Amino acid sequence: MQCSMACGGRACKYENPARWSDQEQAIKGLYSSWITDNILAMSRPSTEVIEKYNIIEQFQRCGIKTVINLQRPGEHASCGNPLEQESGFTYLPEAFMEAGIYFYNFGWKDYGVASLTTILDMVKVMTFALQEGRVAIHCHAGLGRTGVLIACYLVFATRMTADQAILFVRAKRPNSIQTRGQLLCVREFSQFLIPLRNVFASCEPKAHTVTLSQYLIRQRHLLHGYESRHLKHVPKLIHLVCKLLLDLAENRQVIEQEVVDIPDLSTEIEETVSQLASARLDKELTRQDSSSSEPFSVLRSNPLHASEHECDPLWHRENVDYLQPLSRSKRRLSYSDSDLRRAVFVSEQGETPWSMAVQVPLCPKANIPSNVDNSHLHTLPELNQEVLIRSTFNFIGRDKLKSDIKDSTGYKSRFPKEVKRSQTFSSGLAYDRKEEKEEEEDEEELKALNYNCSGKSSLFGKRMWSSDDSDSSRAEHDFHDIRDISEIPHIVVQSELTLEARRILAAKALADLNEFLEAEEVKQKVEIWQKELNSQNGAWDKICTERDPFILSSLMWSWIEQLKEPLLSKTDIDILAKNNTNSQEALKLLEKGKYHTILCILNCVVNLRAIPTDIEELVLNRAVEAFTKVSCDAKDGQYVYSTLKNVFKGILEHQRQSLKEGKEKLL
Repeated sequence: MQCSMACGGRACKYENPARWSDQEQAIKGLYSSWITDNILAMSRPSTEVIEKYNIIEQFQRCGIKTVINLQRPGEHASCGNPLEQESGFTYLPEAFMEAGIYFYNFGWKDYGVASLTTILDMVKVMTFALQEGRVAIHCHAGLGRTGVLIACYLVFATRMTADQAILFVRAKRPNSIQTRGQLLCVREFSQFLIPLRNVFASCEPKAHTVTLSQYLIRQRHLLHGYESRHLKHVPKLIHLVCKLLLDLAENRQVIEQEVVDIPDLSTEIEETVSQLASARLDKELTRQDSSSSEPFSVLRSNPLHASEHECDPLWHRENVDYLQPLSRSKRRLSYSDSDLRRAVFVSEQGETPWSMAVQVPLCPKANIPSNVDNSHLHTLPELNQEVLIRSTFNFIGRDKLKSDIKDSTGYKSRFPKEVKRSQTFSSGLAYDRKEEKEEEEDEEELKALNYNCSGKSSLFGKRMWSSDDSDSSRAEHDFHDIRDISEIPHIVVQSELTLEARRILAAKALADLNEFLEAEEVKQKVEIWQKELNSQNGAWDKICTERDPFILSSLMWSWIEQLKEPLLSKTDIDILAKNNTNSQEALKLLEKGKYHTILCILNCVVNLRAIPTDIEELVLNRAVEAFTKVSCDAKDGQYVYSTLKNVFKGILEHQRQSLKEGKEKLL
């Protein structure tokens, strides 16, 4: 009944190419539209249409490497062409896979919405897939669920607001994102990401302060691939700063190895969204949804912060659960039902789905065949200029968005190669994986966190800048304020210092012995980086251009000191005091996050090799102060400092001996 009334039953208009103009068929034979250069929204294909219109050949010519199916098997059985018994869809996924096109299936109820964690899994898949080439997404008509997923991806990848993403998708594919619940879903997803992206709680957009373990749970949501596997127990900022300090000490230039251009969508987004009125979205939210009989309150389009506004119940529940320490059962409930989550080992510290870094490409043009005809990319019906009006809402972050994306085109995103993936990934199919032994996992993590001092690669084994690049050529990729940070006179002569002098300089930076800048100046420059990391997708790449070890060290210590609770509590210190006969084993008694974070910093000190004893003493003092938030002259200061410094010195001695004997590569 639903099929016959909504779309024509067996004569389904969405599966009948004769019902659509050429402009509405970006792929001939399918009701389809290019939302961006690399993201295609389409109605579901069928075996008959695939064969009649050579859909697979068209996909190959267009560089489409992935198909994402949002339907559930058996769905819309009375629409259009009959379902294939083997798959429950109108086509066989094997037809695409045999042609080298990856296939993913995330079952999503028609006219419904998915959980926020499920959507996060989906945008992770999209991001990974876009590294391979273009992506085609479909549900039934390619309007509702497909539109929601693409809008959420745009929110995730470009930091545009939910309303901007909705309007942008609708401008490219009219009637997309069909129900009030779907509109709300995009808005909730946008709010869901705010605390996840927060690195420094005190900077805009502000969020609640969190403990180390809570932050690591957040981090696991947003990292993916290499980072998600090897930074399960170490904050990315700590690992990155330690690596950059060693690169500076060894005078290693970061060399570009694998790059993918970040496209400039800001102009297109601004021009499209500025012609549309966000007020229409609020009107849609106030109307009674045909699929629900309950009244609904309208969400504001402005970003909400739990500390400042009364949040929507669903968002409030998601946010509060996320910010608080999670019990084992709650962690399990926070999972999505996708096989992406089931296919990875769930960490003991925080059983949450892993995800990817946000500085991801929308349009990896490097992966698109050069012979692809792009003339059809944006063939969509002309917008009715009488209907479209100038936006009355503030295109939030318009200047920031333009600089964030446009200026980022000068930067290259680094993507470590993944292991070969399966060509099919269906949320409807079980995927069993034997869990690794805890000891083997810990050993792998320790090795992964080691820096190889003899190598020339940068963070995560990828290389960004050519060794023969001049400072001026690198500076062309920076924002003006960031360029000002890098262009400090004493940085220029660092490469002229001896290796020993550079190592001592890095050690002094860790000890906060700044001989070049005033404390207030350092504070200001650190605050700039804090805001960058909180608000811009490309900040993690940009920070690799920072050449001042004092700025980097201050940034790291400031992050540790802004945690809700000291990294090491009094209980932790008592544990270390009782087991100080074996420092290495004593440190392992701490939580994994604390153990690996402290070890990461100590390994950085070890790799600076022979540094003066007095400077090393000051480095340890600075570390203890940051870890405990206890000053040396405090009531228990002597006990705290003597206990921790004895443990840290024992670890440094052990690690140096291991390094000397060549038993392991440190950091």
